[in-house]
Amino acid sequence: MLILKRMFNESDESVLDRWVENPYWQYFCGEVYFQHKLPFDRTELIKFRKRIGDAGAEKILKTSIQLFPKKEYQEKEG
Repeated sequence: MLILKRMFNESDESVLDRWVENPYWQYFCGEVYFQHKLPFDRTELIKFRKRIGDAGAEKILKTSIQLFPKKEYQEKEG
């Protein structure tokens, strides 16, 4: 959820609202079936962010980027 929040520049409330209406976001977060309710109380996102701090949030973002390294494509000359 923090990654989506950061990628789309959402507030805590708006990222959860968008999550409820977006099956792609839900799949990205590991849901198998479309959910019609919030995955957790809005205050939990705030509490989690405060616990991990800015450094922890940055570490999550960096780790997620490292999981999917950029692939370089070379043109084949034929």
